[in-house]
Amino acid sequence: MVTVIVAISCVHEIPFSPTTPGSGGNDPGTGGTGSNACDTSSFNYSTVINPLIQSFCVSCHGATTASSSGAGIDLSNYGKLLPYVTNGRFFGSINHSAGYSPMPKGGAQFSTCQITQVKKWIAAGAKNDTATGPTTVPVTVTCDTANFLYSTTIAPLLQANCVNCHSAGNPNNGGIDLSTFANAQAFALNGRLYGSIAHTAGYSAMPKGMSQLSACNITQFRKWIAAGAKNDLGGTTPPPTTPPAPTSNCSPDTVYFQNTIAPLIGSTCSMSGCHDAITKASGVTLVTYANIMKYVKAGNAAGSTLYTIVKSGSMPRGTIPRYTTVQLAQLQTWINQGAKQNFCTSCDTTTYTYAKAVAPLLTTNCVGCHSTASAASSGGGIDLSTYAQVKVYATNGRLYGSINHTPGYSAMPKNLAQMPACQIIQIKKWIDAGSLNN
Repeated sequence: MVTVIVAISCVHEIPFSPTTPGSGGNDPGTGGTGSNACDTSSFNYSTVINPLIQSFCVSCHGATTASSSGAGIDLSNYGKLLPYVTNGRFFGSINHSAGYSPMPKGGAQFSTCQITQVKKWIAAGAKNDTATGPTTVPVTVTCDTANFLYSTTIAPLLQANCVNCHSAGNPNNGGIDLSTFANAQAFALNGRLYGSIAHTAGYSAMPKGMSQLSACNITQFRKWIAAGAKNDLGGTTPPPTTPPAPTSNCSPDTVYFQNTIAPLIGSTCSMSGCHDAITKASGVTLVTYANIMKYVKAGNAAGSTLYTIVKSGSMPRGTIPRYTTVQLAQLQTWINQGAKQNFCTSCDTTTYTYAKAVAPLLTTNCVGCHSTASAASSGGGIDLSTYAQVKVYATNGRLYGSINHTPGYSAMPKNLAQMPACQIIQIKKWIDAGSLNN
C-alpha cells in the first residue's frame, strides 16, 4: 500500500545557505572556491546524506522534536527516513517540487549540487552504507484496493495526511476533527471526506497544499465509505471487497441525522457569522455531530439545550427564519429517538412535485440563508422561500447548477456536503417537467 505522508516541515528562524558539512568555500553548493567543493559523484548515506539531514532537518525533525515542531516527522535515522524517501516526499520537499512544501522551511533551498547528491543517492537505491539498520528502500510498494479496513488502511492514511491539521487541539482545523473514528465516520457519511480527497468540484481539495492522494488510496476510501464507513476495531471480519448496493432502508417514522438534521442545522445555525468553526458565536460550534451532541440529551428533547432554545424562538437569531412547526418536530423526534448519527439511502425519484419533494428539500437545505429576511445578509440576494422565487432560479439554471456543483456555479449548500444524488435527480426532474407549482 502506498502511504502518502504529510510534507516535511522544519522551521528555521534565520535563512541559511545549506552546505555539506566540512565542504568549505564561499559557495560550496555550486562547486565553491576551495579544495573541498561539493562533489556530485559522492552521495553515500553515511558521509553525505545523513550529515545534510542532521545539519538542516533534525533540529525540527528529530526523535525529541518531531511532535512539537516537526509535524510528527522524525528523520533522525535511516529507518525513520525510509518512508519519506519511498513516497517521494523527502526529495519533493527539498527540490521545491510543485505540490510539496518547500524545505527547509524559512531557509534557503539546498544547493543544486546537494539536491543532485540526494537525487543520485535515491536513484542508486537509497542504500544505507552504515553497519547496522536496513540497507535499501523497497524497490516497489503496492497498494491493495481490496483492503480498506479502518484500522489498517483508513486510520493510518488519515493520521499521515489529515490529522496534523484536523485534530481537536489545532486552532486552524476549520472545525473538523478527524482524529477519532466517530468524527471521521461523520464526514465520510455526509460526503465531505471523499469529496475533498477526490478533489470534487464544490469541495475543498485535500490534503491542503499537498499532492492529491494516489488513485489507489482514494479508491480505498471510496470502498470503505460505500461499505458503510465501518469501524472494524471491535471485530475481526473485514468488510466485503465489493461494496454492497444501497438498500431502501429509509423509514417514514424515523428522522435521520445525515439526511435531515445536519443540513437543517447547517442552513440555520452553523453558517458563517454564527456557529461555524471560525465565528464560534458565544463560543458555540455546531459543525459536526460531536459538536451538536454537546447541546443534546439523547432521548430527551425537553432537556436538550439545542431543542429548548430553538423552540423558544431565541435561535436562530438575526434575519435567519425561526424553525417551522415541521422543522421543530423533526428536531424533537430525532432527539427523542436517541439523537443517533444515522442516515438512510432510499429516495423515490418518481416523486418530484414541488409540494412533496422540492419545497421540503429547499426548506431543509437552503431557506435558512435564502429567505426573504436573510437573502440580503447571508444569501447573496437570492430568496428561495416562495415558489415564484424558486422558479426564477430553476428557469435560469442557477438552482440546478449550484446543487449539482456544476463548474461555474456556487456549490450549494454552502460549506456542507452536496445533496444526495437522488434528491438532485428529484429537483432536476421537476425542472425538466416545467418547474410546475404542483
